[in-house]
Amino acid sequence: MSDLPRVCVVGYGVAGKLHHRLLEAAGLRVCTVDPALSGEPRGVHRHRPVEHSATVRDTAGPVHLWSLCTPTQVHVDVLAEVLKRDPRARVIMEKPVCRAQDVPRLLDLLQRHPGARVVVMNQYLHAHALRLLDDLRRHHLPDQPVTAVRVAFSKDRRADMEAGRFVDRDHGVFGYEWPHMLAVASRLLPPDTYRDYVESPVQDVRGVVHEDYFVTAARERAVVADGVELELYSSVVGDAPEDTGVPDWVRPFGQSTGGRRRLAQLEVGSALFTAEMDPVALPDGGRLPGNTHRLTARLPGGCQETLVNDSPMDNALRTAVARLLGDLPLPPVDLRPVHRISALAGRFGHARATAAAAGQLSGGSV
Repeated sequence: MSDLPRVCVVGYGVAGKLHHRLLEAAGLRVCTVDPALSGEPRGVHRHRPVEHSATVRDTAGPVHLWSLCTPTQVHVDVLAEVLKRDPRARVIMEKPVCRAQDVPRLLDLLQRHPGARVVVMNQYLHAHALRLLDDLRRHHLPDQPVTAVRVAFSKDRRADMEAGRFVDRDHGVFGYEWPHMLAVASRLLPPDTYRDYVESPVQDVRGVVHEDYFVTAARERAVVADGVELELYSSVVGDAPEDTGVPDWVRPFGQSTGGRRRLAQLEVGSALFTAEMDPVALPDGGRLPGNTHRLTARLPGGCQETLVNDSPMDNALRTAVARLLGDLPLPPVDLRPVHRISALAGRFGHARATAAAAGQLSGGSV
């Protein structure tokens, strides 16, 4: 038991708790550090409220892997302290890896610590259901091109935000589910098409601005290579009345636990191929079992449904651990999602200033 790799999870919020549970289930020794823990699990080192640097430095015993699950704005600070403790550290970082203004410091850290190995988590890069969705499309309509790719990930975070849980005031809605949606788009678009999209200027984005929570709902549309229409939609306030931008294609799909919808859709001619990702709502108000995803093919000749059991988060963590503990070269940290969500959020800078000056909610779209 003592010769198993030891992982230290930094941050014990929702992501940290999930990382702790899955890494432990994978057979690793896990400890968690957080400056303000409550209800900590076995193996946690509890500290009085102190700087993150003290939390990391005070971790007892050897650490073979680090999993950083702190709020985005302190990711680079925590990474710096980890690398100060161990210049050759193996590190898993939750998405988004950092804010755009932190990118120069992140790159400097990585350049000054060439022996370190860093992997950025994004579970939907490892979702088998998305591969199966595209397989389903190729099986039924192998010779017809995709005409539209649509992704919608939403969650009602109002109670969490009002209770003081992490609020991304740098990116608003773009800092929560948007990196996941970019990962989904990267799985469903050809690699060159995705690269051209994510590196191109923002074409069309509209959203709802809140004086405190910044952008609470947004919808981005773009036409990419070969005339394929791409649409991304997300909300952190559920189907709020002031959000008139909920796409029509999203509305037929019910909201599950916590106001969640996680949808990916391919349009091929008159056919639609849709993945409803866990948690999947049922008509009676219930939900499918955990880690169960529903694939639907609506074809001219009828409808076909398939259920897929898969844990993208477990897949992603196990893959990250294997890569970090191995010796094969790692690809550079992909900073394109950081720059994309920053560019999207930047479209709403003036609206945020206007809403803050008014001292009230802005229910309008920009």
